[in-house]
Amino acid sequence: MEYRTSPSSNSDMSSRTGLEAEAITRLTDGVQPAAIRAILVQCLAGELAPSAAISRMLAADGASAVRAAIDDVTHRAATISRASDRLVQDRVDELTQVFVEKVAELADVSDATKTQPRSDSGRELRSPKFADRGESRTSE
Repeated sequence: MEYRTSPSSNSDMSSRTGLEAEAITRLTDGVQPAAIRAILVQCLAGELAPSAAISRMLAADGASAVRAAIDDVTHRAATISRASDRLVQDRVDELTQVFVEKVAELADVSDATKTQPRSDSGRELRSPKFADRGESRTSE
């Protein structure tokens, strides 16, 4: 049995791809810096997972620039997207959600490091738990 795609299904696919590319351009046009915009385009096109995109953007620039770019694209998706942009809107939503989760994880790690006891120049810290037995822990 031979399967053929009809010419209309090919044109539907290229039309969808064209609409998707147009939506991505609309959402990312003018986003700076250019390196972050290029990564956003790959992510919104489905070529790069949101978590990988965020990692690459953070490596390319600071967290505030990444947040500004994602906030800008999220705002544009909410205000200027068309009904035909649903797939791209879903990708923007996923990117935003992953970024929010990543920021929360970073905040949790930061809070944990602030609450851990630190010693000056690697001196031993005595924990009250071990004080009765005369044992001590070395801070890391």
